[in-house]
Amino acid sequence: MRPALVPVLAANLAAHFAAQPPAPQSPQAPQPPHPTFQAALTTLLTDPAFANARVGVHVVDLATNQTLLEHDATNGFMTGSNMKLISSAVALRTLGPDFTFTTRLLAHGTIRDGVLDGDLLLVGSGDPTLGGRHEPDGARAPFLRMARRLLDEHGIRVVTGAVLGDDDCQPDEPLGEGWSWNYEAADYAAPPSGLCFAENVVRIELLAATAGRPGYLLAPETQYLTIDNAITVASDRTSRTSLEVDRARGGQRVTLRGRLAAGVAAHEAVSVDNPTAFAACVLRECLLEAGIRVRGPAADRDTWTTPLPAASTVLAEHRSPPLREILVTLNKVSQNLYAEQIVRAAASQAPDQPNQRSMRAAARHATATLRELGVDVAHLEIIDGSGLTRLNLVQPRQFTALLAGMWRSDQRDTFVASLPIAGVDGTLANRMRETAAQGRVRAKTGFISRVAALSGYIPRRDPAAPPLAFSILTNNFTVEPARARQAIDEFVVALVGAAER
Repeated sequence: MRPALVPVLAANLAAHFAAQPPAPQSPQAPQPPHPTFQAALTTLLTDPAFANARVGVHVVDLATNQTLLEHDATNGFMTGSNMKLISSAVALRTLGPDFTFTTRLLAHGTIRDGVLDGDLLLVGSGDPTLGGRHEPDGARAPFLRMARRLLDEHGIRVVTGAVLGDDDCQPDEPLGEGWSWNYEAADYAAPPSGLCFAENVVRIELLAATAGRPGYLLAPETQYLTIDNAITVASDRTSRTSLEVDRARGGQRVTLRGRLAAGVAAHEAVSVDNPTAFAACVLRECLLEAGIRVRGPAADRDTWTTPLPAASTVLAEHRSPPLREILVTLNKVSQNLYAEQIVRAAASQAPDQPNQRSMRAAARHATATLRELGVDVAHLEIIDGSGLTRLNLVQPRQFTALLAGMWRSDQRDTFVASLPIAGVDGTLANRMRETAAQGRVRAKTGFISRVAALSGYIPRRDPAAPPLAFSILTNNFTVEPARARQAIDEFVVALVGAAER
């Protein structure tokens, strides 16, 4: 279901983050920090968790634009999902909070006596939400609605040709530059595409069993994947469950391996190799289920050699939720595909490179937008939109400048409302609970191997006062990630206490 923008959220935003006159865009030279702030930084930097790591910190008071704390703040760091702050800000500034994606179903051919003599073409616009978690009736619901329109409004009961997917609104970039090869089948690394469906992932529910091999259900239900089930069921419930999902590179065969404890159900997920062909396949399956005979196959239009009939008719359209709702999912859940898609969509609106949706075009547009927000973009490296790559390089001071720029912008409330709340929701739901930060700090988390980050806003004691903007980026630690996050959280809680003095 669509995440609700609860009215209480808006009230809290107004209380904690009231509008103030714009401050200068460039942070003033730092003054000697208050001893409490300095003590918090010293504790962070001497924490054994970061004994062999790089730690970058920048904290700015948005009331005065004064730098309160900094450490290694002008050098680039790998960011993890803090990169989503950039993608979100750029999309909001370029597209606006009410922007929606539109996916169209076209008939190429003639319609007569209930027969479409030609092909169906599903034309994507880069919508990452089609059939995704925003759909209350399940992934296949948009396609079943399209099938119903074909029957009820156009009288189509037979399609003589194929069902084709069209992803040409953006170039094929199935893996982000620098993404690790072992991400390829992971659900969190679902490939970007001009035509996305079900977040480009198939979820696998393994059913509880007592012996032999467990059964499974796919969501969405589809024949697109071939499942080789090599999982064994242990003889008792106390056995350890250990599962592995592997998809053959460049294919649709998925192998399930491992052991499932008796009577236990489990859930796994795998990305699809070609989201466009996947969408076309599930659409065809939905048409057949609705009683529409489709004589041709489902395919990616790029692989289809038969010319389409020239005559075309728009049969149905699907609109995404507005960008403001997409951003709530993107940032609170840290949804990588959404970040990759919206930063590319924003680039297509850039006046100097219209209709360009490559990641390189997106990086150029993002850099220009950040400059407009008052960010010094020297030495900034934007390689992907989600932060999965290890090639992004962003300085802590660049993140705080971005946070400051968005705080002063017309998109402030939408941007801030999309961020996880400490101890309350999203990726911060279980962090900083029962501390002074709970319910108050709003920040974006970030994690990839050996990288942990947190950047966002800390309110002042006076709810009418502008908050602090902070960024903490850590690279190359060798402790368990939970230990690194603990040290970061303790630092933020100390900042909250210092901000109230």
